[in-house]
Amino acid sequence: MSAKQPSPSASAAPATHKENPVNTHRSLRPARALAAAGVLALAATGLAACGEDTAAPAASSSGAVSNPALAAEVEALTKPLDAYPVPTTAVDASAHKGKTLYYIPITMQSPQFAVTQKTLTAAAQAVGLSVQVCDGKGTPTDVSSCVQQATKANAGTIITDAVPYGLAANAFDAAQEANIPVIISNQVPDEKHPASKTLDYIAAGGTGMQEALAKWVSLDSGGKANVLINQSTDGPSPAVFVAAGKKVYDADCAGCTVTVNEVSSANFSLIPSSTSSALLKDPNVNYVMSQFEQYLQATQSGVQQANKISAVKGLTGSTQLSGLKQLAAGNFLYAAAAQASAYQGWVDVDAALRLMSGTEVPEYTIPVRLFTRDSVKDVNLSSEAEASGEWFGPATFTDEFQKLWGAQ
Repeated sequence: MSAKQPSPSASAAPATHKENPVNTHRSLRPARALAAAGVLALAATGLAACGEDTAAPAASSSGAVSNPALAAEVEALTKPLDAYPVPTTAVDASAHKGKTLYYIPITMQSPQFAVTQKTLTAAAQAVGLSVQVCDGKGTPTDVSSCVQQATKANAGTIITDAVPYGLAANAFDAAQEANIPVIISNQVPDEKHPASKTLDYIAAGGTGMQEALAKWVSLDSGGKANVLINQSTDGPSPAVFVAAGKKVYDADCAGCTVTVNEVSSANFSLIPSSTSSALLKDPNVNYVMSQFEQYLQATQSGVQQANKISAVKGLTGSTQLSGLKQLAAGNFLYAAAAQASAYQGWVDVDAALRLMSGTEVPEYTIPVRLFTRDSVKDVNLSSEAEASGEWFGPATFTDEFQKLWGAQ
């Protein structure tokens, strides 16, 4: 495949490599991407009630004063974009009418993938394509089976979400040998399997979310924080995202200490106890982050087991409607970061059309936004708003894509 051409940002110069920016309102800054996903959701049994925290930790009063530049940057991160970075080069979708796209998320237990599935399906239907969903269930066996099923069905394109190439390498290789394009989204590109005419990587917001949350903690703490991060070990990408966040702490928070507690989908039931143990081992921890929302309830449960609910501030990445409602209710969360999952569904279809057409695939940007207890008050917390993509910018991108595809 020839070198990709970047898609335009809202009003800043477009990214020149496949990395995803933290949302800086009218300016998009590159940052390596992907929101990986984990599995399952733990019932909220035994967690704090969903009302305002009754004994919340004190907020810093010095952050904004001591670092006005950082304060301005964090404020910008909480704003939606003026426009989505929709590509500008048209692609004829008519030749692919009737084809089937296979959507294979690492697990359908993640709320993020449910949003992307819905909008991907809507985008596909707009150009006469159908969508078949196959749940990867978080295991190499199931993911490989899904890819093999798609290959046997002669899928138009196989679109995966948060699935590392290496998790089902043989199946992906076989699909491409059958001239079926494969899209790997929400993962760090695999250097052993570079992009080609049958393989594309779509970056999302894993790095941007970690950077945004790190900036918020640096500001909120006045440059002195002890952070515990429940980092996913589901594939190589989550560690890359967290490493990017650590660089922000190094730059903006000289008095910050970051500790990683590794968690995984396979050992989901152990997350509360490992979180509790980490907090008891270091009683000075005052910020606790769940890297992805699917680990949030388990993380919060561990904080409660350690009797630290009133001593720490909760954070999460990859948040969706349920997490934002919890943030708005003042229940454990003080800040949350999210990527535009609804927009990603339309991007996935755009990339599929271009791969099937044998045309150049642009560099896509999936916006990221930071939400706080203050900023979430102005957000429409409804499933309709979540699906429309309006949290991140004007929801006109669907019309823009359809015009590119000749569907309007």
